[in-house]
Amino acid sequence: MLNAPGMPYARARLWLGITSVGAWVLIASLLLAVGLPSAWIDAASTGGWGAQVSVLVQALLAYIVLALPFDLVGGWWLPLRHGRRMDSLAAYLQRWGRGVFAHSAVMLLAALALIAGGRVAGLFGALVVLFVTSLTLLALQPMIAAAAARARRTAVGRRIYWDTKERGFAGGWVGVPGFEREVQPAHWREVLSDDELHAQQLRRDGIVATGSRKRGVWLAIVFNLTGFALAAGLPGAGVENAAQLLVTALGFTLWSFLGLLVLPTPSRAGVYEADAYALAQGVDSEVLIRGARKLDRLQEDESERPDGVEMIFHPVPAVSNRVVRVRGKLPARGAHHATRNALYLSWACLGFLARAVHCNAGRPEVWAILPSD
Repeated sequence: MLNAPGMPYARARLWLGITSVGAWVLIASLLLAVGLPSAWIDAASTGGWGAQVSVLVQALLAYIVLALPFDLVGGWWLPLRHGRRMDSLAAYLQRWGRGVFAHSAVMLLAALALIAGGRVAGLFGALVVLFVTSLTLLALQPMIAAAAARARRTAVGRRIYWDTKERGFAGGWVGVPGFEREVQPAHWREVLSDDELHAQQLRRDGIVATGSRKRGVWLAIVFNLTGFALAAGLPGAGVENAAQLLVTALGFTLWSFLGLLVLPTPSRAGVYEADAYALAQGVDSEVLIRGARKLDRLQEDESERPDGVEMIFHPVPAVSNRVVRVRGKLPARGAHHATRNALYLSWACLGFLARAVHCNAGRPEVWAILPSD
């Protein structure tokens, strides 16, 4: 399917995402049905902290190996085939290894913190740890993103200019609500005209000014906390040792899949709300549209898509749908980036879909700061 003649890059990535997410949902379902390896269960239930670390490291290594084929296709083969990047396999594996190490290290530390919280105060203690870890991930998001993918950064006031070879990197707001900073790709200043860049900066300001970013972050956190709590109640799940936590993580992965179906709707509304804010500040609608088209070509280059596909899989609406809203000056109210905030914050829950979706599969540059509008 991915090698179909003439298939556009965006559609190939969509099929990759469907395949990758579907595989992880199947793996999680099978493991929940048949159980974890008995050696892991025995070691985690009877051993000390060394055993917990050992079981978690083995699980993460299995995760890395199972994800590798999807990463190779999404991060190296598809971009090479479509002329997006011309990295050698060795160069890609070096980038991939850096990202995998950063991602795995964060997941391991988060898992150990959850077990510690669970041993002190059960599920309540683990949920408190999860909440604090989520805020920490937000606060450290630029540092974690830089650890996963080397990039030159220049801070100017509230904005961080990010120089990366990944042209689809769009940056966005990072940090705990109320203390946000904007990450902006340095190449935007080359791609966009002055008035187009000004329009994009105004709509980014609107994401915070309207409260859409705050709603997106809190919706993501509440969604993850709810799913984690429900998953911890599954047979064999819990938070007091590594085996229990891994079962919880498998259940949470299924919950994350539900999020991929329901959270894109408020996320798309957040994009429309940002566009409407820019128009209200006096931005010319055609300038806003031109900029949106240019940035879309850097990312997926899919200005139109079927409504059914967009409704389920895409938290950022197609440019054609944004054009209709912009020219009609239609109001909106949303929760900006709720879907992709939930994916990033799912690192704290050992969510196995965090880097499996079509927009970031195999692309370490956008594992911590996922593509945005």
